[in-house]
Amino acid sequence: MNRTALPLILISTLTLLCYISVYVYTDYLWFESLGYGSVFVRMIEYRLLLFLIAFSLTLISLTLNAFMLKRATKEFLGEPVRYRHAVDAIISLIVAYAFSSKWLDLVYFLYGVKFGMRDPIFHEDVSFYVFRLPFVKLLLTLLAIDVFLCFVVSLLYYAYVFRWVTSFEELKGVFPQAGYTHLAILSFFSFLLTSSYLFVSRYDLLTSQHHVVSGANWVDVHVLIPAMTCMSVVSVGFGIASLYYGRNGFESLGFIFVSFVVLLILALIFVPFTFQKFKVEPNELRMEWKYIGYGINYTNFAYGLDEVKSRLYPVYENLTMEKVEKNRGTIENIRLWDHRPIKEVFKQLQQIRPYYVIHDVDVDRYVIDGKYTEVMVAARELSTSLLPSAAKTWVNEHLIYTHGYGIVMAPVNAVSKEGLPEFVVEDIPPKGKLRITQPRIYFGELTDDYVIVDTKQKEFDYPLGGKNVFTTYRGKAGVRLSGLNRLLFAMRFGDVNIVLSKYITSNSRILLHRNILDRVKTIAPFLEYDEDPYVAVINGRLYWIIDAYTTLDDFPYSAKYDTKLGEINYVRNSVKVFVDAYNGTVDFYVVNNEPVVRTLERAFPIFKHGMGVEKRRHVRYPVDLFEIQAEVYAVYHMKNVETFYNREDVWDIPYEIYEGKRIRMEPYYVILSLDGKPEFVLMLPFTPKGRENMIAWMCARCDRNYGQILVYEFPKGKLVFGPMQIEARIDQNPVISKLFTLWGQVGSRVIRGNLLVIPIEGSIIYVEPVYLKAEETQIPELRGVIVAYDDKLVMKPTLEEALKAVFGREVRENVTKPIGSIVRECVEVYKKAVEGAREGNWTEFGTMLDRLGRLLQALNESVK
Repeated sequence: MNRTALPLILISTLTLLCYISVYVYTDYLWFESLGYGSVFVRMIEYRLLLFLIAFSLTLISLTLNAFMLKRATKEFLGEPVRYRHAVDAIISLIVAYAFSSKWLDLVYFLYGVKFGMRDPIFHEDVSFYVFRLPFVKLLLTLLAIDVFLCFVVSLLYYAYVFRWVTSFEELKGVFPQAGYTHLAILSFFSFLLTSSYLFVSRYDLLTSQHHVVSGANWVDVHVLIPAMTCMSVVSVGFGIASLYYGRNGFESLGFIFVSFVVLLILALIFVPFTFQKFKVEPNELRMEWKYIGYGINYTNFAYGLDEVKSRLYPVYENLTMEKVEKNRGTIENIRLWDHRPIKEVFKQLQQIRPYYVIHDVDVDRYVIDGKYTEVMVAARELSTSLLPSAAKTWVNEHLIYTHGYGIVMAPVNAVSKEGLPEFVVEDIPPKGKLRITQPRIYFGELTDDYVIVDTKQKEFDYPLGGKNVFTTYRGKAGVRLSGLNRLLFAMRFGDVNIVLSKYITSNSRILLHRNILDRVKTIAPFLEYDEDPYVAVINGRLYWIIDAYTTLDDFPYSAKYDTKLGEINYVRNSVKVFVDAYNGTVDFYVVNNEPVVRTLERAFPIFKHGMGVEKRRHVRYPVDLFEIQAEVYAVYHMKNVETFYNREDVWDIPYEIYEGKRIRMEPYYVILSLDGKPEFVLMLPFTPKGRENMIAWMCARCDRNYGQILVYEFPKGKLVFGPMQIEARIDQNPVISKLFTLWGQVGSRVIRGNLLVIPIEGSIIYVEPVYLKAEETQIPELRGVIVAYDDKLVMKPTLEEALKAVFGREVRENVTKPIGSIVRECVEVYKKAVEGAREGNWTEFGTMLDRLGRLLQALNESVK
């Protein structure tokens, strides 16, 4: 190494170490500002402990290997060839750094609690498989890598020492006996590790996936597990043989390795395949019966489906307007606003200024005017990326435009005469029927950059008429930029303005990790998080609520599914996270005290129990979890082994039409009367696999009995229309299809919203909102509601009119009028309909078209 390169390497190394130290220390300051400093220290301790374990084992292995190499070359040359131990140290650091990322395996190993549930094969508590075994396998992997590195280093070293040798025969003649002993020792450890792997890998068979069984099947239990146990013992024997005979030369070691590989293939591949092909497959159901049952039971438990309550739903055909009125709590909360069109409406009407962004619209419930009301709600965040290019200065982006402001909220079923939502919270400052005492949003879904508050420069608060209102942050968030902190954060962000700015004082604070998902993942990376946080008004303040999950992928006898949370075979929504949009405080509340979260509680002091009543009112059952459970339950509701094996009753999640495309139906929130009182639930219908009719519906409760899952199955042999069948009936309805065609011809686009399946009084009604989106305004307007029940299907301007039409309370034209009078009225109504279409007044057009239909029906009856 030349004299120029060494200083450059040292400077680069010191610079990297300095940056890492700054980043770690500033993160610690941030954790400490939230009261989670001890959590940060513990995560560092666990990572450092695993780093030291990996570094020590690797360095010891390479050092002992170096000792054997020197001994061998000393025997051959009389003195050892120079060996660079610094290279071993660098390799050990790299390996240790890579393995330190698996620190969570160490946490589970140290703190894992019992499940109180044993597997049916080895009779170990499930905690052994999910908490102990991963760390054991990690250590075995580390040792295997160490032995492999020793082999690689040895081969390179010997190749350098004997580089002058031109043939294999010549090499055998000069290779030292100490070298053969060295290779024999490495071979012995290789076989010893192989033996350990084989023994431990037997447990992995309980999470293997077969076409019929999730977990170990008959061949695994009766053939493969005994074979692996036997080969584990045999491997030790081969290791002893390699240690004894390996000193005789390369041929002996080669023969031992080849013999072992052949035996391994015969024992672990050929023999199990033979049993599977000729013994199991001809009698598969009988032989796999017990193991299929294990898979059903353990999968249902792993996905939280073991306590699903199944009920019969009769599907009566006697629903009347009187019964509909009895369920007014459900009817008044049927969601007429789809989250996709209403997002565009919110953007057009309530973003107020170009730099404000309505990123997402979510569903929640509030008591408004004394009524339990389902609402669509969205936060109004601020994005500095939308500022004019001339305004994108450092001061604007980091000191002035620091926060969003307020929310937008509208009931799911309230529609104005213009076909737009009726807001219960709107505008800036927010006004409406909910009291919001702190509307500022410093932490949100779009707040991806740091800001500095409490500076000499006032922050932009909100626009008011032709001027702007300014404010100064008075919250609790942030790290104070006093003393050395200012320099450290400037180094962290590579931003010299933090040091040079005259606006910043010793009382100023820097807010970082403002993106709420980044915030919670930084504090608790050992949880999985829902990608759809939602905002809620709680005691006048804005909070973000995030669902956090505990997941596993090694739960015995449970089926694996590829989900939004990764490939898993165990999941629980164990934690609800609340983030204050103004102060940035983060609270982790345990809502499901299962073994994984209890293990994490022992390791990290961040979890709380018993959230307040107001927070509890806005907890929802998460859509992501419900989708996973629905997909699993569609197969694993079959508890009978023979039915499961034959796949006789597999269900499927239905499809619907949205903007002319066939899409998979999403779970949707709705207020239903399950036990006589309206409650907020998340629901989804099922259809039989490969068919369109509906067979059941599933719901998760969000209020009383939170988390309870109910499945209502329809009577066998009863035809209940599925969503796509209703969609087909809508397409085939001549009046509705003509109206859609006409609307499409006058510069508007028809958008059909979510098809909602609404259970009421043992019956099923279907509701689909219809929106028009004019090319000029790009604001979707609700222009019709389709209601279907039994063999009736109508579209009216409002839900109430549609329900009255379906259930027999539609106003009929007087058939006693003279025919001429009816004809003249038809002409007048037609002219008004055309005029309404020409002016874009689709409410008037729909009303006149509906009246024209009734007049034509009256005319038809008068001439009978």
